[in-house]
Amino acid sequence: MKPLKVYSGLACLTSLLAIAPTAAGADLSEDIFKGALRYTVQIRTTLPVPFDGDRKGSSLGAGFVVDSGRGWVMTNAHVIGRSPSRVEVALHGEEYSEATKVYVDPFLDVAIVRVADRVETKGIAEPPLDCGAMPPVGHAVGAFGHPWRLQFTGTRGIISGVTARYRTELLQTDAPINQGNSGGPLISLESGRIVGINTAGIRGAQNTNFAVAIKYACRILELLRQGDDPSPPDLKLVYFRDIDNRKQLKVARSYAGDGTLKLLPGDVIRQVVGETGAIENETQLLHALRGRLANSRLMVLREGQETIVSGTKLPMRRVLETRGVYASGVLFGPITIRDALEIGARGLMVHHVEPGSIGEAQEIEKSDLLEAVDGDRVVDIDDLHARLDDARGKRARVTLTFKKLAGGDALFSYTQRNLLVRDLRIIGPQTAAR
Repeated sequence: MKPLKVYSGLACLTSLLAIAPTAAGADLSEDIFKGALRYTVQIRTTLPVPFDGDRKGSSLGAGFVVDSGRGWVMTNAHVIGRSPSRVEVALHGEEYSEATKVYVDPFLDVAIVRVADRVETKGIAEPPLDCGAMPPVGHAVGAFGHPWRLQFTGTRGIISGVTARYRTELLQTDAPINQGNSGGPLISLESGRIVGINTAGIRGAQNTNFAVAIKYACRILELLRQGDDPSPPDLKLVYFRDIDNRKQLKVARSYAGDGTLKLLPGDVIRQVVGETGAIENETQLLHALRGRLANSRLMVLREGQETIVSGTKLPMRRVLETRGVYASGVLFGPITIRDALEIGARGLMVHHVEPGSIGEAQEIEKSDLLEAVDGDRVVDIDDLHARLDDARGKRARVTLTFKKLAGGDALFSYTQRNLLVRDLRIIGPQTAAR
């Protein structure tokens, strides 16, 4: 799998050509892109210490106004970062101003930021969002953004399909999407409605690009406007890969606790009761359950019989509440391995190691699992910070026990490293959310 770029005759022919302009209507692309110029923005992000999934440094992306009254701009989560970062937004012809993160989704590549109070957005006509069905294959679309820093640029193509091959369900398009396009609108060139958020492309394959379908982002926006939590549920499920493209969501493992929505290995999830449409993948399931964390019911196929499973759900970890401990060039944070329960992963995880740091010299590596400090198991971020702070005060080293992915005939290996504690601080909120 290639990586994504976090990217019958002359008479009959004459007759068809003659009627084509009438059937298709006038080409509205010019007016549609002119409208996009008004509601699309530039986004500049500076990210000093990255949690897992982000990159350190500065980057340029795009976004578009979705609520002019509130000054809300929608973009990709990877554009503004799931880590603490400085985000700046600029309207066309305007200077950059610092923006505030409103919401960053832990599952979809979707985020919303609010522009600074001094930036006037109320006069911007909000673009129409196509929150209904997916656009069909062959539907003409335009991607708008800032590819390779070519600001406010439009490209065009068609919808090539819909795929859930890369964990989340994505629109596939041959409209060019390059670095700097991410977060910008993918627009129907027939209706002028936004159908997706430009997201990624396959490296080296210009005509194979992807966008988050706007229908899924619409639900997030709707819940935020209502003042409700749009967090997807944490179902604690592991699914079988749909290698044969059967378009079914089958449970491989379940780690749900008592009282929660509990499914069994082998269950095929068919539908969320009360919601229209069959469930074919995880994105569709979490979309149907957003805003419905209380008791809800699923129709599943269990041992050849349809049955109803009900229960409550907890939300996934809220991105803006993510906290870490930075010490000696190493960022420790929560374990983000999706199947952590499957492999018995406990404690914290290394999210980033700064080149040239004390941590790198000790051969600490990204994704190492921190199990203990001086022989005692690590409880949480605050526990780790307190113990490292105590060692720093004594100018002592701490012995860190790591569980690492190995090779050859073992899945894991264990190492112990002595770390001299320097430059200790909390990354993210200073106190845990209650």
